[in-house]
Amino acid sequence: MGLLDSLAKQVLKRATITRVAPIAHHTYHLTLQGPDLANLNYKPGQTLNVFFDLSGPEAALRKRTYSIWQYDAKALTLELAVCTFSNGPGARWAQHCRPGDEVYFNGPGGKFVLDATAASYCLLGDVSTLSHLYALRRQIPQTKPVFSLVHVQSQDDCFPDLDGSYLLHFAVADQLSAPEVLAAVAAQGLRSATDCLYYIGGAQEFCVETYQLLRKQWQVPTAQLKAKPFWK
Repeated sequence: MGLLDSLAKQVLKRATITRVAPIAHHTYHLTLQGPDLANLNYKPGQTLNVFFDLSGPEAALRKRTYSIWQYDAKALTLELAVCTFSNGPGARWAQHCRPGDEVYFNGPGGKFVLDATAASYCLLGDVSTLSHLYALRRQIPQTKPVFSLVHVQSQDDCFPDLDGSYLLHFAVADQLSAPEVLAAVAAQGLRSATDCLYYIGGAQEFCVETYQLLRKQWQVPTAQLKAKPFWK
């Protein structure tokens, strides 16, 4: 073990993988468990920095940030949905890790979290954002309108929330532009209401295009737009 590995393991928290299961064509469900998961200051919509294979030759690169699908403070468990369509180091790790493997982490952190004060919500993204949007959707009171669209290239990319429910709208298409996404949510009844809060995630290009379209054409104030690129 090198000096970098030793230092990392001293400052990071540790958890054990207790579940690895494919739940969609490009997604694995991982459950982490352990005493270091106690008393996390977690807010729905936050992420976790995961470090793995610290003894490997590319140890400095073995860090990925994943949305927290669910955190159970009593059971000391944390759920992740790891997308593998990039085929990068994180994807290969998710495909090959097994129950009993250890991972190191820090967090949670991030600002793409739920603001509970809005009168209505619009959740937009792709398969890389699905677990994140589920975590947000789960916290929104049933009395508040929620509009949504998750773009997937295949029906096999869809997966339900942890309770088996599909509370978001899906659009299956090879490509989906920002105008097409907004037309789809407009068909659900969404208009440029001043009290709607928009969450936009996914590819960087999509986030920028959708943000600008909402700002310039729909006249949505910037305070009501939350965007987070999940990949380039």
